[in-house]
Amino acid sequence: MSPVLFEIRHNVALITLNNPAKRNMLTQEVCDLIVDAVAAAEAHPDVKALIVTGNGKAFCAGGQLADLTPNQAVLEKIYSGFLSIANCTLPTIAAINGPAVGAGFNMAVGCDVRIVTAAARFEPRFFGLGLHPGGGNTWMLRQLVNWNTAAGMLLFSQSLSGEEAVAKGLAWKCVEAEKLVDEAFEFTKNIPDLPKELLLRTKQTLRAAGGTNNHDEILQRETAEQVWSIQQPFARDSIAAMMAKISSKR
Repeated sequence: MSPVLFEIRHNVALITLNNPAKRNMLTQEVCDLIVDAVAAAEAHPDVKALIVTGNGKAFCAGGQLADLTPNQAVLEKIYSGFLSIANCTLPTIAAINGPAVGAGFNMAVGCDVRIVTAAARFEPRFFGLGLHPGGGNTWMLRQLVNWNTAAGMLLFSQSLSGEEAVAKGLAWKCVEAEKLVDEAFEFTKNIPDLPKELLLRTKQTLRAAGGTNNHDEILQRETAEQVWSIQQPFARDSIAAMMAKISSKR
């Protein structure tokens, strides 16, 4: 059985880390498989979102200790798995069923949205190994939570349960374990009929907005993208339908 499972249900791709005996550890083989799965999801014309989850009791236990060497090429190989998800052009959801540790924590915070269970746990663990956070973790975490939470996790090695993560804005909601993946798919229910290009462009703008404090810059970008969207058939039809609905009520 492959340590990474990939399937497409309707308009959503699902990546499942599938080595529960090793707590879904990010080996170099696993990272290569994740990269390939993300590329397949992005290339599929009908796929409009990506979900990543883990089998067993852990979401992802991070990289192998043997791979933690000063060799930058080896580190970048381990980074490649979670960075392919963090850099995915599709909207992404982490369905977190258990501990997300180290590089697994990076994978979780690299997604656009996190849905968790009570068994979920966000564990940086970098200092426990004498390591500086890596893989862009400091930037990703600061995009998601306030300074107090980021500093508590990274400077004081505090972990968060699934329910605590929701309370601190790191996760969207906490659900029953047996319903986790179904809830993640349900979360995508509003996008199947949307043009894929509209979703991709909106995610690009959302990312750009997170990297600037200049309101005018984002205003200009959003205006340009809105002009593009208004010219598309989906918007024209949607606006016409809404106008017709309003007229019928007069």
